[in-house]
Amino acid sequence: MDNIESGTENGRVQNELRKSKQGREQQTGSTNYINIENADKPREKCGVFAVFNNSGSGNAAIITYLGLLALQHRGQESAGMAYKGLRGIESTKGMGLVEQVFTRKALSAVESETAIGHVRYSTTGPSNAANAQPLVARSFDGSGIALAHNGNLTNTRRLYNAMLEEGHIFHSTSDTEIILTYIFRYRRHGLMQAVEKTMEKIEGAYAAVVYDGDKLVAFRDPNGYRPLVIGCLGESYFVASETAALDTVGASLLREVEPGEILQISSSGINSKVTSKSECNSLCIFEYVYFARPDSVINGANVHLVRKAIGALLAKRITYSLDMVVPSPDSGVSAAIGMAEALNIPLQWAVYRNPYLGRTFIEPTQSGRELAVRLKFNPIAEVIKGKKIAVVDDSLVRGTTARILTDMLKKMGAAEVHLCIASPPYRNPCYYGIDIPVARELAALGPDFDKLASSIGADSLTFAEPEDLFIAVGKDSCNYCTACFSGRYPG
Repeated sequence: MDNIESGTENGRVQNELRKSKQGREQQTGSTNYINIENADKPREKCGVFAVFNNSGSGNAAIITYLGLLALQHRGQESAGMAYKGLRGIESTKGMGLVEQVFTRKALSAVESETAIGHVRYSTTGPSNAANAQPLVARSFDGSGIALAHNGNLTNTRRLYNAMLEEGHIFHSTSDTEIILTYIFRYRRHGLMQAVEKTMEKIEGAYAAVVYDGDKLVAFRDPNGYRPLVIGCLGESYFVASETAALDTVGASLLREVEPGEILQISSSGINSKVTSKSECNSLCIFEYVYFARPDSVINGANVHLVRKAIGALLAKRITYSLDMVVPSPDSGVSAAIGMAEALNIPLQWAVYRNPYLGRTFIEPTQSGRELAVRLKFNPIAEVIKGKKIAVVDDSLVRGTTARILTDMLKKMGAAEVHLCIASPPYRNPCYYGIDIPVARELAALGPDFDKLASSIGADSLTFAEPEDLFIAVGKDSCNYCTACFSGRYPG
């Protein structure tokens, strides 16, 4: 969900302009705070969930609540859901985590059998209730539609300016409102047709669900940047960003929503239409590296097993002796397991992760990030003293976590600390819905990894190669967007 106010027609220019302030801060009034859980990680933008014709235990709102809990890792700033009420489409949303926004009493009072939900992380624009989703548009006759969107439009500025010229008044700073406005404008053609006409206007990444009180429509951009799946349980249908959410509510996976597909669910069943599809899919490869839950399945591949395979391939690049492999909690666990098994050396949980830290009131500066890492991690001296250690993590962004963790391990007595990163180095910004710092903040921007390792304090630094990721997922580069590594942008 791109910020309308800072968007430009050129996505690359847009991404550089929009990042003038340091950190991934969130604002509540005048107080800044950062998410300790992901102080030095790229961020996925959102997660979407929907249930149609709920026939199981609990009502649709409670089922959606459970689905959103399963997708909480995809967005922690705000949460919301929309459903059909006595006055048409109604919504409940607010700032904070899912369990903070909704109450059991309020959810139990919802009588609708269909609901859509959303968890949000913003990369631009203010983090406030106006931008919380689902967004709802209502007509004078009481009818309305609700939309939940994961992704980032790349032609935001042009569409925004065109709508302003037409007299449209924006109520948020999210590009999701542009999608909603077009669908609402074309709704007289029918919901599925309205989505189709809207897809002719918008460009970029989007995986979304829209509900008009009668029909539920899921749709995905022609490149398939963001994941979206459909499942069922009895007579009920579900749409979610990840299969883990289907598992949580007891639904079975039917299939993925195809790139360029519009899928309508109504009392008459499922109707599907593929409007357009790129020659090559462009699913974000980082879904496997970091964003998705390990228990999710994407494109037929289990995320945990893919990460294990990357770790095993990364092990082949190790040229030094090691005593143990230590995962960086929790993002490096699967890859560390694969590396330890391939090297036939012990996997040690030698770094304790404080499970009670999430968001806290720390200034979103470099010193704030460093404090966040120290609050989050603590090595176990008795395990690491005198040992040659490989620390495995999924990615290296600014290098803050790696530097402080390396320093901690060496102060606790580690003989050597070798950093092993289960993805290629970040070198380029993303324009399709992933929050990556501007180039000047990226640790691995230059080619000299020995110098980078020295600056971090590590004895060596080893990255996975792009081909390791393709081998692990079982498909070639044509199926994935790797622009953040390669600089080759789809389309």
